[in-house]
Amino acid sequence: MNSRYLLVARLFLASAYSAAFAFPAAAAELTPEQIESLKGRLGALKQNLSDHLTQRNTSAAQAFQTGAGDPKAALELYLNCVKMVQFDREGRPDADFRAWKDRQNNLRDSKFAESLQGQLRYLALSCQALESEDRSRVVAGLVSHVDALSRLNDVPSGPLTESVSNSVFAKAYYLDKRLASDENWEPVPVNISGIYSRAILPYLRENDPGSLMGAWEKRIEQQTRLVMMLEEKQAAELRGMNRDEKSRTRGQQVNQRGALREHSKEEFINRTLPRLKWGKLKDMFLYADQVNGAKAMLDFVATNLTHEFGQDFYKEFESLIDSAQGVGSARNPNFTGSVGEAESE
Repeated sequence: MNSRYLLVARLFLASAYSAAFAFPAAAAELTPEQIESLKGRLGALKQNLSDHLTQRNTSAAQAFQTGAGDPKAALELYLNCVKMVQFDREGRPDADFRAWKDRQNNLRDSKFAESLQGQLRYLALSCQALESEDRSRVVAGLVSHVDALSRLNDVPSGPLTESVSNSVFAKAYYLDKRLASDENWEPVPVNISGIYSRAILPYLRENDPGSLMGAWEKRIEQQTRLVMMLEEKQAAELRGMNRDEKSRTRGQQVNQRGALREHSKEEFINRTLPRLKWGKLKDMFLYADQVNGAKAMLDFVATNLTHEFGQDFYKEFESLIDSAQGVGSARNPNFTGSVGEAESE
């Protein structure tokens, strides 16, 4: 008897469960009108989001520019951002922030404030690049920035040698992910090579090829000047030391360089400079003057045939010639004659 009642009870519960959670025979589908309505609402939301991001980036750029212009303002903004990112957002009490602040000896270091100002100047340019449709103004700002870097009298350090996408400023204004994902922007303010290769030169190739050779000359001059300054500062630091002290100090110098690690004089002269000169000639061939570019590349390959990169230079030049199209200076609108005419001139 009990077993029959249990069986009936189980069947009843199973039936009730199925009824309660049964799906309709045919799920309701959106009508074309509903789809269009949703698309319209999504479009409005997208515009609202875009307006919000633009306003936030503009506000950030203004704060960065203010901090870049004054060391006290830079330190104040730095402390506010640290408090917001590392303490307020993590629910930590103000007492923890005050204790952290008391331990920061660099807050009284004028060089740290100067480095913050440099990072903020570059962050302001970064915000401008995120929003500006006209990259010409951004490129002009970048050229001024790298020229100022190449004229530094002291070895760059601290925030100036770090990625702006990882900075506390970017995190405070929720810019870190956008800056990190931009492949056309160099994140390290002091990396002259990256600024040219990722932002300045690509823009000029597409929009102003007539300025490419001047930009390459500036790049080579600026990177050379920075390398020579670093070499002089490091040599001065080693004067008067014994052999063991020099060995330890050289190791410390290498570790402190960060983004400037590849700017040793030997590395630059033997490896970086030849590639820079080759890059300039390649752009001359591809974007400015194919005839004179080919001549210059041929001479360069012949001169550097036994160099470490001699085989690479040869193969790349051979590939460019094999794929070259047309006669004369393909990228120069002023050239209308034949190869022979161009050579005779």
